[in-house]
Amino acid sequence: KLVEALTQLSQVEHITPSDANFILVKLKYPKELYDFLVSLGIIVRDRSKVELCEGCLRITIGTADENIKLLAAIKQFYIA
Repeated sequence: KLVEALTQLSQVEHITPSDANFILVKLKYPKELYDFLVSLGIIVRDRSKVELCEGCLRITIGTADENIKLLAAIKQFYIA
């Protein structure tokens, strides 16, 4: 459900297919989004400095409530 919701956002450039409990998402302004999410207490991993992961955040799949909070925060960031 999280991947499906993220694909609806125009700021998401690519989601790497995954069978793990996390997803790698290429986004516009990843560093700024990372800082914003951390300021809200939402922890993701900035993978931008890893080769072939430039512009990507690694997002661990959480509970339904955590995923809803994450999506709301991402939408808030890009609207502001």
